[in-house]
Amino acid sequence: MLFYVVLFALAALAFYYIAASDPGGAGYVTLTVVGVVGLLLAFQIWMHVRDIGSPMAESEGVVQRKWTRADLIIAWHSYYINVERRVFRLRPEDHVMLDEGMYVKVVHFPRTLHVVSIHEVRNAAKTP
Repeated sequence: MLFYVVLFALAALAFYYIAASDPGGAGYVTLTVVGVVGLLLAFQIWMHVRDIGSPMAESEGVVQRKWTRADLIIAWHSYYINVERRVFRLRPEDHVMLDEGMYVKVVHFPRTLHVVSIHEVRNAAKTP
């Protein structure tokens, strides 16, 4: 959440600087883009703040899909699984231990779906 707060502060400063310098022409486009980015960052901060006060949620189900994606072009790999129509981003060590078709229990924050822990549930009735 702190990362988003810092980015929001930078976007707010940029918005103020552009607005105070009497933008003209393309300056309004830049002001609009910075304003939209600031609103998206504010939304992320709001979701994280709401998660802090909420109890943890649990989801159980079969890992329907497992994949890896490069974020920030090639600098940062993210690891994902799909369980019961929800997409969770995992730490690399958790991603390695899971396979498609496993029945798992995921403890996560309810709104941002950040995973706290994930465990395989053995001898559970698997749903198709």
